[in-house]
Amino acid sequence: MAKDLFTVHLQPIGRRIQIRKDQTILDAAQLAGVEINSVCGGVGICESCRIRLSKGTLSELTLDEENSFSEDEIRQGYRLACQAYPLSDVIIDIPPESLSTPQRLQLESQQKAEEIDPIVKRYFIEIYPPSIEDLRSDLSRIRGALTPSVGSFEVDYSVLQKLPWHVRSCNWHVQPIFHQSKLIQLLPATPHSRILGLAVDIGTTKVAAYLVDLESGDTIAQAGSMNPQIAFGEDVISRISYLINHPEQRKEPAKNLLHQRIIEGLNKLIDKMLSDINDPTISYENIVDAVIVGNTAMHHLFAGIPVEQLGISPYVPAVSEPLYIPAKELGLSIAPSALIYLPPNIAGYVGADHVAMLLPTIYPYYSDSSKRQSNVMAIDIGTNTEISLLHHQKITSCSCASGPAFEGAHIQFGMRAAPGAIEKVQITSEKKVLYKTIADQDPVGISGSGILDAIAEMYFADLIDSKGMFLNNHPNMSIQGRNTEFILVPAEKSGHPQEIVLTRRDVNEIQLAKGAIRAGINILLSEAGLKPEDLEAFIIAGAFGTYIDVRSAMKIGMFPFIPLEKCHQVGNAAGAGARQMLLSKRYRQVASELAEQVNYIELSNHPKFPDEFSKSLFFPAKELAN
Repeated sequence: MAKDLFTVHLQPIGRRIQIRKDQTILDAAQLAGVEINSVCGGVGICESCRIRLSKGTLSELTLDEENSFSEDEIRQGYRLACQAYPLSDVIIDIPPESLSTPQRLQLESQQKAEEIDPIVKRYFIEIYPPSIEDLRSDLSRIRGALTPSVGSFEVDYSVLQKLPWHVRSCNWHVQPIFHQSKLIQLLPATPHSRILGLAVDIGTTKVAAYLVDLESGDTIAQAGSMNPQIAFGEDVISRISYLINHPEQRKEPAKNLLHQRIIEGLNKLIDKMLSDINDPTISYENIVDAVIVGNTAMHHLFAGIPVEQLGISPYVPAVSEPLYIPAKELGLSIAPSALIYLPPNIAGYVGADHVAMLLPTIYPYYSDSSKRQSNVMAIDIGTNTEISLLHHQKITSCSCASGPAFEGAHIQFGMRAAPGAIEKVQITSEKKVLYKTIADQDPVGISGSGILDAIAEMYFADLIDSKGMFLNNHPNMSIQGRNTEFILVPAEKSGHPQEIVLTRRDVNEIQLAKGAIRAGINILLSEAGLKPEDLEAFIIAGAFGTYIDVRSAMKIGMFPFIPLEKCHQVGNAAGAGARQMLLSKRYRQVASELAEQVNYIELSNHPKFPDEFSKSLFFPAKELAN
């Protein structure tokens, strides 16, 4: 029998919905509460509902679509949402420009610039123009003007290529920019000019970027987006598997689609930040340094390094030491000769982003003689969660495959943090369900923080037991065949004509994710001979960690019960660490030293992991919360 309904996965929002084959992808988005632009009302003439087919089969191109897209765009799978009908289950990638509502992306952090000594320096010089009596080369003139301050130095080839034009267009008043002893850029010596650095945290799901003034330390612009690689899989393993299953993509790692997508995504963020600054004296030529961090797979994919070995035991990275890569080699839209710094990786699943996270979280304790004996745990929650423990001046780290459930993946009404996502849930003593949505819009789904709240509230209201089994003792419990659902929002109050429910499978997905995290926490504490109460500080970093209710996380057993005054939610600590390395070359050395000293535990091989994971699937005794 022909399939009547097809599942449409809408990325990067993380929503999925079933529609009939006579309904368009635009219909699917509207039913799912995903606001795709459609200026013409869906008749195919405005071209504002552009999407890209990532997986599956859609109906044939219409004449309107053939006129809307180039041959290259058609090969890449671009369609108009209002013209495309599903012929199978499909994964749809929605470009940012096609979305009418932004997703909430965590960019803020608590770190401020306290040490400013960047690796990049600039000088202001005036050069005497050539004459019939002085026939020295342009470069010789620059060397002569700089020798007292700089001494001997190298010159990047791309600077030589533009040198005559630069010095003459600037009327011989120039601003040489050096990366240590190498001349990497020439800028006009104009008043109030600025040299900028780019700091980026490439997460599996989200990307955060910052433009930083390298002399004042101020962050003058910031922007975030979903990682465009999501179209190839919501987690690292899926993306590695994509490359393994597409050998043509592995021939040149610096040209595969995943590498191209992240470079394109970063260039769009750079364009946005420059546009937000709205200063005609600043262009990409002023961005003369960059620090990029990400987990080991994101690091390799960005740098154009093979990742297939990361999917095969023993999960060894191709490179772990720090890298400097010229921007022109990767096509990043900054000064072509700027050197992109990638900090060291620790292991196959603990990357440069965790090293960056250690700088503003663990290092202040590690480096302070009065705090060195502190027991401190820092946890960076994401699709892959990294945890580090400082004990007796030693750092031990592990990685937990927490999966994308906290981003809404594999949750029936799960979605990422966008307007209309339920982010807070409370069940009163009268069993009334209260909720709050992002931007106070009508609810269309539930975010990761909302899911944690809902499950914690259901457990403490005796609606589920310690195993996650539903107890049929609430009017919102609905039995659908052999399955029981809990209705969070009735259809008449939702932003689409459907009930928003939590299912037993949803609860199980969160149990798996929180079980992996808690098992990692328990094993690190056990290896150090510590109990949770021995911790002086429990630091929670990452975009998801910013918005969760820590008490809910404790109630379901994801975190141990720790006094709230010891818990610190610090925002995007990896992004903060990247900015520290951008502004201080000393911090680059510190990052390398920390990475070398970390004792990494591979949880999948740890003898206690199966037992700890099994125990951590259950919800804890309620009396522990008191």
